[in-house]
Amino acid sequence: MPGLPRTPGPGGRAGLPVRRVRGGVLGPMIDARYQADPMDPKALRPFQREFIAALESDAYDEVCLSLPRGAGKSWLSSHILARCLSQNDRLNVPGAEYQLCAASLDQARIIFRFLRAALDRPPWQDRWRWQDSSTKIGVVDKVDNTRVKVVSSQGKTSMGLVGVPLVCCDEPAAWVGSHGAVMRDALASAIGKPGDRLKVCYVGTLAPALPQHWWPRLVEDGTAGRTYVKLLQGDPEKWDDWDEIRRVNPLVDVDPRTKRRFKDEIKKSVRDDVERARWIAYRLNNPSMGSTDSLCTVAEWRAVGRRKVRGRGDYPAVVGVDLGAGRSWSAAVAVWTTGRMECFALAPGLPSLREQEKRDKQPANLYTRLAAEGSLLVDPDVRMQRPAPLVDEVFARWGDGEGVGAIVCDRFRAAELLDAVDGRCPVQPRVSRYSEASADVQSFRKAVRDGPLSMPKQDWSLMFASLAQTTIRSDERGLYRIEKSGAEGTGRDDVAAAGVLAAGLMDRRDRDVYPDGDGEVELKEGDDGDAQDDQDDGPGAADGMYRVA
Repeated sequence: MPGLPRTPGPGGRAGLPVRRVRGGVLGPMIDARYQADPMDPKALRPFQREFIAALESDAYDEVCLSLPRGAGKSWLSSHILARCLSQNDRLNVPGAEYQLCAASLDQARIIFRFLRAALDRPPWQDRWRWQDSSTKIGVVDKVDNTRVKVVSSQGKTSMGLVGVPLVCCDEPAAWVGSHGAVMRDALASAIGKPGDRLKVCYVGTLAPALPQHWWPRLVEDGTAGRTYVKLLQGDPEKWDDWDEIRRVNPLVDVDPRTKRRFKDEIKKSVRDDVERARWIAYRLNNPSMGSTDSLCTVAEWRAVGRRKVRGRGDYPAVVGVDLGAGRSWSAAVAVWTTGRMECFALAPGLPSLREQEKRDKQPANLYTRLAAEGSLLVDPDVRMQRPAPLVDEVFARWGDGEGVGAIVCDRFRAAELLDAVDGRCPVQPRVSRYSEASADVQSFRKAVRDGPLSMPKQDWSLMFASLAQTTIRSDERGLYRIEKSGAEGTGRDDVAAAGVLAAGLMDRRDRDVYPDGDGEVELKEGDDGDAQDDQDDGPGAADGMYRVA
């Protein structure tokens, strides 16, 4: 590394000193046999070299690296910052201030300790002036005044950032609440100022950020324009496949203790759904829709997508309706006794779908693609969609008369829905207490996991997009319900909420009208019991919706 001498060990892997270095940094906690020197460029792995190349390139202003826990993120950040302090390095601007940003000063101190252990040693230990207190952390090169300053993700203090060549951001998923969003906005708006060469480097795991958080969205958009994204993410369906684990955890074989720990976590995950969700989120970097705070896992919902789509059968559907307010959409989900589920959403016509995508910070063309598939409708020339067009579409799609057996909605919107239904079918208001909501959530989860819940492809895609933004919250009794997400109705959990209501009503269905849990049917007068299947949509209604435990 230019400007500073190096003392690499065998094979170019210089171990950090295990003696007690100045200030007690790291000390004997680090095993030199397995810990590479952040000052040694030969220690970089291929995925790290690829990321560094993007950081050095003039083609990108933002560079993002997302990978599982334990993959050397702190080490890599300290390597980048050490280069920023090294004279004649491509990342070094003499006299400039670099910043290390984390959720808190204590979180940033982890990387700062790696940096100090690399620099604060012979023969150049007298070159630095260190500051490490409860309120200020940083280091200054006493020769040319180049410095690294540690800041927390309090965006208000970073507005108007100028004259900083690089900000290294650690674990942005942990930047919680409005402060983290403001910090992201402050950094994004500081890029591209005339005469300024700011680059922002994000390094972190996707968890524990929720799907509507800006960090997963930034990563999922991939490399585009002047933003580079490197993502190491495992397949949740191969969560116990050791080859897949090695692929997304390149350092797992470096230290035998790490390998033993991983294998122990896999054994626990076999027996415990909570442990498995945590393993998938943090070791495979795939946190979307975990089993504890989401309605279902990604693997479970993909299994629904692979099922043969069943017909509607002879019995009427039950429909869950979630009426939106403000910027929210409205949604309707129909469920038949065969297990078939269909859905659609209704968005306001103003502003346009493309403008709504930008406002809600959703992936480009998501809303327009859903509209093209017919699962997202638009209520034209209004800023808040109305109940009547949604209800009219329910009966147009799923049939007047006996086509819709009942509609269920939140009791607070029942009066509006009754007016729109106008006597065409029964309307059942549903209270939103934890006990009732918990029963409905459990009904939806049973339908997903036990089957035979199935959906046409375009409806499956809409529900998947909604499930990814749906968060479950529990109380002290272990009961749970959907927690509405997104500021001012920008969260798109409306379809999932309607699906939960529909699944709950189907589970409570009248046994004289619908098949019971075993699929036994009490026939209505004049009914021969033969299900009428949709063409090419699979078998009819004989199996019932849920498997008996």
